[in-house]
Amino acid sequence: MVISKKTIIQSFALMIMISIVMSTTEAKAIGNPAMRTDEPKGCPPGSPPGCKMQPANPYKPGCEASQKCRGG
Repeated sequence: MVISKKTIIQSFALMIMISIVMSTTEAKAIGNPAMRTDEPKGCPPGSPPGCKMQPANPYKPGCEASQKCRGG
């Protein structure tokens, strides 16, 4: 299996073009709005600064022994 000179030259030219394009483009960070630390999470737009939303599932302790809700 022999590689022709034309194929080698074309491959080399392609690698040079790709390296030039890669060196001239600027990388931009992909942002994720959920990871922003400067904005409180869960506050509607236009809410006052420092608003605090209630948790979606607040803690509720188990029932009392006097209620007998656990078969006790």
